Amino acid sequence: MIAAAALRKRHFHAMNLQRIRVILRAKVAVHKGRGMSEPILGITNWMHLFRWIVKLIRDEYGVDEKVLTRNAVLDGGIGLTAEQLEQVLDHIAETFELTFPENTLNETVRLEDLCTLTAWMRGLFKKPDFVTPPFEERCRSLNNVPA
Repeated sequence: MIAAAALRKRHFHAMNLQRIRVILRAKVAVHKGRGMSEPILGITNWMHLFRWIVKLIRDEYGVDEKVLTRNAVLDGGIGLTAEQLEQVLDHIAETFELTFPENTLNETVRLEDLCTLTAWMRGLFKKPDFVTPPFEERCRSLNNVPA
């Protein structure tokens, strides 16, 4: 009797594991088809995007959130090297399916600039004031920036 109960329990756990695997495979397939990961689907404005970028920098590079304010200067103000800033740009570009023009970090001085630029390129924000006509042209040539 005890052996039969143990077998039923083992079979129950095996069936549950199989169901979990099927569900996880389905979710992975859905995410691959979407192009964007689930955490960024809820980003509907530049402030959500700002928060996402702050979390990225905090989690990937260990920068204290108190440093990551809107007016934080990217080059030297948040404690990341130029190479790390390029990695942040690459991560943002890959996640949001964007291509940043060459020398983007020369155009974006503050953390807020990077966020509003990304939001504009994704159609979540008006064109930021710091975007010059030549830089706007480069952004539009590389991306499908809404008008």
